[in-house]
Amino acid sequence: MLCSPIKVTPDDVGDHYDELDEFYRSIWGRNLHHGLWSPGDAPSVRAGTNRLLSLLLPALSLKPGIRLVDIGCGYGTDAHRIAEQTGALIAGITISHAQEKNAREMTPPSQGAVSIKRGDWLQNTYAAQSFDCAIAVESLSHMQDKEGFFFELHRVLVPGGRAALACWTIDPTPSAAEKLLLHIICLSGALPSLGSMRDYRHFAHGVGLSSLESHDLTTLVEPTWGLIARKTIRSLTQPRFLAAALKIALRRPLLSCAIPAMILAFRTGALRYTAFWAKRKI
Repeated sequence: MLCSPIKVTPDDVGDHYDELDEFYRSIWGRNLHHGLWSPGDAPSVRAGTNRLLSLLLPALSLKPGIRLVDIGCGYGTDAHRIAEQTGALIAGITISHAQEKNAREMTPPSQGAVSIKRGDWLQNTYAAQSFDCAIAVESLSHMQDKEGFFFELHRVLVPGGRAALACWTIDPTPSAAEKLLLHIICLSGALPSLGSMRDYRHFAHGVGLSSLESHDLTTLVEPTWGLIARKTIRSLTQPRFLAAALKIALRRPLLSCAIPAMILAFRTGALRYTAFWAKRKI
């Protein structure tokens, strides 16, 4: 496990997303996670992020009435897509005030249901065994207590319940240069720590979750950051956006390193992107 050079609390994570709310929505829209792109795919953010969701969901066998918790749901975009497509009942939790506010303003899905609340997953108030399945897209890296994340996942799932997760992973023994690059990513992205798949399997098994399968998606998600870079450069030609970006950069200087650091980390293999599935033992 590689820890951030400074302590990152849940409040720090929430403040990060609250402060960058307009920036994120301007650049990437209401869906904050990576997309999947193969050669020749059009640079559509919605299509790319939908492809990632479509890869994660089939193992959950969703159908009308299934109860699913979306851990780190952001603006609730995935929660609404899942409800619309499957009729599932989705409970989303986000640490960000701004994300909760925006999520609550979304039009209800035509089938299923979505409820969004602000809270810390590690201190959630969901009843034990209250969900049939769970999804966590890029929220694990923001958790202070990675083992606690899996403990809570096990607690809220019914016996036999399944979870689909997508997250950044690292090599168990990164080099000195890789550590430096990953520390920059932690500091710019409000990440308390980054773990390897070995770490996450260990934590999952330790609380009673069995690993089902995993896929390294690094090559398919890497184009995400090139798209973000180009969209950011185009947006900086707008005076209002440029002024807002300069204010943020003055308060958070390392943010200017975030995009190039992510591109370099993916291309060098210092950072990987992994999808994996787990099941609560019966």
